Order: sequence, then structure tokens, then C-alpha cells
Amino acid sequence: MKVERISVTIPKDVLNALENIMKEKGIRKRSNAITKAVELFIEENKMLSRKEEECVGTISYIFEHKRELLDKLLDLQHTYSNEIISTLHVHLDIERCFETLVVKGKIEKIRELINELMNMKLKNIGYKIV
Repeated sequence: MKVERISVTIPKDVLNALENIMKEKGIRKRSNAITKAVELFIEENKMLSRKEEECVGTISYIFEHKRELLDKLLDLQHTYSNEIISTLHVHLDIERCFETLVVKGKIEKIRELINELMNMKLKNIGYKIV
């Protein structure tokens, strides 16, 4: 496999977190860890770039328990009620909630939903679409 050397600038706290995980996993080279992260990023985005295909998956996020944000999330869930087939809401503490949406439908619609959630600046948004 042909490789190419590049330079990447990332925040110090991200680098520290990466190095801590590398140490836990026994990974010695940053380039191996970064290559794996980039491969996962590419895989996720390849799936989301398809339009007409059907998919199923989950979208999870953490948010602050504020009435205005709760109302926006509920409105969004109603807007995408054909794609959201189930939700799980967990109260983490007095200020934060964790929510997982189980989704099914056209990838294009699921991508729209993910983008809308990201625009709300929720914390720790993760998704797995298959």
C-alpha cells in the first residue's frame, strides 16, 4: 500500500485524548490510530451520501435539560415521525439527558435529520446507519 506523509493540526486536548486511548489499546503509532479514525469517518459518510436506499440505524446525543431545547427536539421528532420508529430518553442528572433515536427510512431523510440535530449544537452526537 502506498502511503503519503501529511501534517495535521489538532487541539491539544484532542491529541491528549488520542494518546490516552492509544496507550490503553496498545497502539504505538499515531498514524495507525488516525488512519483508523479517518477510515471510520469515510465509511459513515459514504453510507450517508446514498440517497434512495433504505437504511436502519440509531442516532444518539446528549443535551442540556432546557425547556426551549426540549421543545425543539420534540418538534423535530414529530417532523421526522415517519423515519423515527422509537426513542429512548435517559435522565443522566438534573441538567443533562441522553437520547437515542431508532431510525428507518430513506438515507436522504435520515441525513437531513442528522444535519438538523447537528445544527442544534447537541453534545456527543453519534450515529450508526446500516
